[in-house]
Amino acid sequence: MRKFPIGISDFKRVIQDNYYFVDKSLFIEDIIEGSASSILIPRPRRFGKTLNMSMLHAFFDIKKAEENKSLFDQLKIRQTEAWEHQGKYPVIYLSLKDIKENTFEAAINKISNVLREFIKMYKDIINSSHLDNDDLTFLEQLKQDDLNATHLSDFLAKFSRILHSVYNQKVVILIDEYDSCIIKSWEAGYYQDMISFMRGFLSGGFKDNDYLYKGVITGILRVAKESIFSGLNNLVVSTVLENQSADKFGLTEGEVKKLLQEVNISTAFDEIKKWYNGYKIGQHTGMYNPWSILNFADKHDEGFKPYWVNTSANELIEVLLTNANADLEKKLTGFIDGQVMECEIDETTIFQDLDNGKEETVLGLLLFNGYLTTSYSKNDGRKTYYGLKIPNEEVMIVYEKMLERLLSKSTEVSESTILTALLEQDAKEFEYALTEYMLTSFSFHDVQHRGSLPEKVYHAFILGLMAHLSTRFIVKSNPETGLGRADLMIYPKDNNDPRGWVLEFKKLKRSSPPLNELAQEAMQQIHSSKYITTLKENNKTDLMLVGVAFDGKEVSCVTELVS
Repeated sequence: MRKFPIGISDFKRVIQDNYYFVDKSLFIEDIIEGSASSILIPRPRRFGKTLNMSMLHAFFDIKKAEENKSLFDQLKIRQTEAWEHQGKYPVIYLSLKDIKENTFEAAINKISNVLREFIKMYKDIINSSHLDNDDLTFLEQLKQDDLNATHLSDFLAKFSRILHSVYNQKVVILIDEYDSCIIKSWEAGYYQDMISFMRGFLSGGFKDNDYLYKGVITGILRVAKESIFSGLNNLVVSTVLENQSADKFGLTEGEVKKLLQEVNISTAFDEIKKWYNGYKIGQHTGMYNPWSILNFADKHDEGFKPYWVNTSANELIEVLLTNANADLEKKLTGFIDGQVMECEIDETTIFQDLDNGKEETVLGLLLFNGYLTTSYSKNDGRKTYYGLKIPNEEVMIVYEKMLERLLSKSTEVSESTILTALLEQDAKEFEYALTEYMLTSFSFHDVQHRGSLPEKVYHAFILGLMAHLSTRFIVKSNPETGLGRADLMIYPKDNNDPRGWVLEFKKLKRSSPPLNELAQEAMQQIHSSKYITTLKENNKTDLMLVGVAFDGKEVSCVTELVS
């Protein structure tokens, strides 16, 4: 049986141990022939970034030129003019994927460890006659872990000069998962320190570096140039929205069909597409997540599963979903309902805007992380708008699992209690369960998190409902109905099921009446604005109406059954 390189990103090992390899070697040609000396390539996790970077390392590496040559014997790059560059350059290859420490000091120590491990590959040059005393001192201090953050930030600049002086060749610099430490620093509260360090670290290697031949940086996000890439005028950025190397990360439909044929998997291809297809990268539509395809091929007798799941990698997304405002929550409910939503996005990630819950920044982050993909784009001369959607069944399940946790925060009332009472239209039990849930599911810190408003509690509640109900029910946020827009409307997709629900939420303001009266006002609004109109038009006759008023953690709820 053919082996699949699941969890193996070392190109040399994949080739030598005869793992299944989808030939992406023309990526090397893209890098060599590209006009820019440096390129940033953000892609979702599990899309083959590290394997491609490892392949670049093996191709360019001057230290193991002869040893690595045979790795490419059966690959497309061997037949191109780019082959003359094989084994010609010293390479600095660093991965920052494991820099996920809780303090800046610990992160710098971990980066120092990565650099020390890397220079062991070049231990034979430490005593080279080409090095001056300053070079030798720097390397010795690095070996002794005697460099502070400021000195460490000079590593790429200094070591590329050292390699050039030894080999008399310009240097290739490869930085994999550059943003892992930045994302963690934002979560852990030392973002400014890490940004300052990374700005100096990357600038030393990629800005005005006379010793640089080519530089490639990969990650998930395109962190704002002003934050980290300031002055790198030679840096080309190739996100999922650009065409450059668009088919070199992720699998095309032809590559997937070839893989399935070669390993004799006869599963209905339409089902495979439904689960793992759907990404658009540049102008390449119908791209597949390679991690999911390889796992499915390896375990196809177990059926379809959501392999693209990694709880730790979803933490940032869960925070953003928890703090969704009304507009973003409406878009998210549209995505979960299978709709294409036309949106603006920020193509660069400014973390301060995530703090503020800026919709365009959050949507851009979801897109670049692979939780959304584009269906189309259009420009009106001033702005570009994208049709965004959830790419496939697998990612839909990831959303559902994350959003279900929003209904699982309460230690007093389970989500099943709320949903059972709601679906059984048990008004008294639902009033109790919802009130207890809103009181206990979010702490005061959650409600006030980063300046967010208490409304975010109920937006999270609505998103959680979506996750549980969207397979069997129409769940609409802020739908037009009657004489206005209801906060939430739910009704079964089954035309023979007569049930329906309308929920209206109100937040206490200075001029508002007491909570119990405000909840009655919410109920009155449902009636006076004829919010049940759409339900009646869909032949829903057994209705449950819910008015909710809240002030921070205090909640009042009234319900009414209408038939």
